[in-house]
Amino acid sequence: MRARSLWTLLALAGILAAAWPGRAAAVPVFARKYGFQCTMCHSNMPRLNDFGARYRMNGYRLPGRESEEKTVLQSPAPVALRTSAGYTGADRNDAAGGGCESDFRLNGLDLLSAGTLGPKIGYFMVYLPQIGEARGVAPQDGALEMASVVFSGLAGSWLNLRAGRFEPAFVPFSVKRQLGVAPYEVYDYSFPAGPLLSETRSGVEAAGYGSNRFQYAAGVVTGSETNRPYDTPSDVYARAAYVVGPGEGQTAGQRLGLVGYLGRARPADELGGPTSLEPFYRAGVDASLNAAHVNLALQYLWSRDDQNLWGAVDAVTYSGGFAELSVLPAVNLVGFARFDLVQAPDVDGRDITRWTAGGRYYAVDNVALHLEYSHRKLADVTATDDAVESFVTARVDFAF
Repeated sequence: MRARSLWTLLALAGILAAAWPGRAAAVPVFARKYGFQCTMCHSNMPRLNDFGARYRMNGYRLPGRESEEKTVLQSPAPVALRTSAGYTGADRNDAAGGGCESDFRLNGLDLLSAGTLGPKIGYFMVYLPQIGEARGVAPQDGALEMASVVFSGLAGSWLNLRAGRFEPAFVPFSVKRQLGVAPYEVYDYSFPAGPLLSETRSGVEAAGYGSNRFQYAAGVVTGSETNRPYDTPSDVYARAAYVVGPGEGQTAGQRLGLVGYLGRARPADELGGPTSLEPFYRAGVDASLNAAHVNLALQYLWSRDDQNLWGAVDAVTYSGGFAELSVLPAVNLVGFARFDLVQAPDVDGRDITRWTAGGRYYAVDNVALHLEYSHRKLADVTATDDAVESFVTARVDFAF
């Protein structure tokens, strides 16, 4: 992408931000139910604040006011829509030559519904409608991305059960509620056709927390797409976290976490060799550190896969992680920067580094002007044909 195009884009975005109207109240789904602003649960839509994290852990019930909750039949229709529209540019340079791409487009559509069904029963659902190929519109496969029921307060705050399809707790930094467009590289890396940590899963999860600031989660979920329909779901995980200070580690307090994952998967068909279920492991540490209006998110993951999952001679190990800094200089403005690293195994041989920086300006609680630049490099550890990619995004995100 030419530098002139980039600077023109940023200048136009700056003019748009300066001319954007002031803040006003916004009321999608949960905020509509209680008559609050979206900032009740979100520090910066879509990222949750401390209250939002506790509200989710509490089965979509207001902490301390559970007896006053209204079900979906007693409150406004629990339906919302989310989408984004704007400009995306990409510049790729690799051994094959690469090239530039740019487009103004509508980036899909989410239909969301959530609420309470009874005194201790809540639900959350996200449906992606089918969108066909069209100029200026990103195609989208129809799918039920999330649909789960939460049974909360089964043993006080220490036991809540979530069943269905959901974003499991082994991901400490939500992919569905991240500020940036660029993916967390370590969550999107696995053996060929293997399950990605960024994906939603179907299964059952138990989670809880106490007044001593300890949190836990453990679950059983479906695994790799390479598994057969008759394979019993056998991917299990556990996570523990501890919060120092007030808050939940989202916007206040210091959260430290550990996670472990054990899965079994069949190798991809194109690898040949054994087709039996083979083990793979993930272990990680993470931290969410807060000071005033600054948050530092840290993640490190270590992985070990059976050699047959890669078509290798020996077991395959690799690691990666990210560090993400977000700053809130004003109540309606957030800036973020992130460094991603994946140290790939020799059998793959292409380490990944990525630098991302951007910002979001909120015209109202649920409408955001989003600007982002990301630079990604796949370094070939055996040769010199590195692949380099650059991405620019300028778009408006909104939910209603």
